Amino acid sequence: MKIITRKEAVTNGLSRFYTGKPCRHGHDSERFTSNGVCVECSAINSAAYRKEISKLLKQAREINATA
Repeated sequence: MKIITRKEAVTNGLSRFYTGKPCRHGHDSERFTSNGVCVECSAINSAAYRKEISKLLKQAREINATA
């Protein structure tokens, strides 16, 4: 991957950039220009969030079905 700074990415209108350095969790992937978050970390957190929301919705459906 080509190393590009966040500043260059903003200037060129790119949504992601690559520093060549791993994130604090050890992922060597691109980062989002908007917030600097590692793309891989973001995907992991999104999946965990969707799983948690799914569990909460299931519990709510069970509670409301008996009410």
